[in-house]
Amino acid sequence: MRRLLLLLFLCLGVTSHAQIVNVEAMRGLTGNEPGTHGVLDGSFYFGGTQALLLRLSTSANFRKTVGKESYYGIFSGNLSTRVGGEALLFEQYGFVHGRYNVEWSDEWTGELFFQWQSNKPMRIAQRFNFGGGPRYRAIDSKTVNFFVSPLIMYELDIESVTGIYESVFRMSTYMSLDLLLKEKYRWNTIAYYQPQIAEWDDVRVVINSRFSTPISPMLNLTVSGNLNYDAYPAGTDVPNFTYGINSGISWRF
Repeated sequence: MRRLLLLLFLCLGVTSHAQIVNVEAMRGLTGNEPGTHGVLDGSFYFGGTQALLLRLSTSANFRKTVGKESYYGIFSGNLSTRVGGEALLFEQYGFVHGRYNVEWSDEWTGELFFQWQSNKPMRIAQRFNFGGGPRYRAIDSKTVNFFVSPLIMYELDIESVTGIYESVFRMSTYMSLDLLLKEKYRWNTIAYYQPQIAEWDDVRVVINSRFSTPISPMLNLTVSGNLNYDAYPAGTDVPNFTYGINSGISWRF
C-alpha cells in the first residue's frame, strides 16, 4: 500500500506552483517528535489564473529534529493543463523550500530559510529568496496555537517575459492560527505580508488555509485554498489577484 501511494505521488509531476509555504501547517503535520518525519501530499486543484483548468500535484515535507534544532524541507510537483488560444497547453512549475529553526525559549525561536521557484503562468523564470528572523508563539494550548514571525527577506527575481533581473529586500511577516478540533480535525490559516522595503506600494499579500481530517492512522483527507495579491506581478497579462482550491490525500511517515 505504501509503495503504491508513493509511486502515485511521484508520478503526478516534477515541479510546483506555490509562491509561499504554509510553514505552520508543515510543522503541525510532521509533528515535533525527535528524529526524522515527513508527509507526502497528493492533490487535485481547480482555479487560479490564465484559464487554468486542472492540476494534479504532489509535495513532500520533511523534518529532522536534533535537540533544539530542526531542519525542514519541502519539494513539490505537478501536472497541469490550461487553455491557451486554440491549444491545450501544459505548464510547469518548480518549488523548493528549506528552513532551519532553533529554540531560544518556549515562546521564541529563530528561523533561517531559502527558497527557489519557477512559475511559467505567473511569468517567473527564476525567483530566489533568502531570509530570517524571530518567531513568537503568542498562544500555546492543546487546541489553539497562534504565531507571529516578522522576517526580513532578500529576493532575486528573473522575469520570463522581459528577462529583467530585479533584486530587492522585502519584509516577509506572517501570522498563523492553528486549531485542533475534537483531537483529530486540524485547521490552519496563515497570512503573509511582503512589502518591498522603502517601496511600500510594491506589496504582496498571501492567505492560505488548510483543513485535514483522518481517514486512517497514516492518511488524512485535506482541503486547502489560497488567495494571492501582487501589486506588480511579472508580465502584463498576469492579474493582481489569483486564487485556488486544492483537495487531496496526505500520508504521514
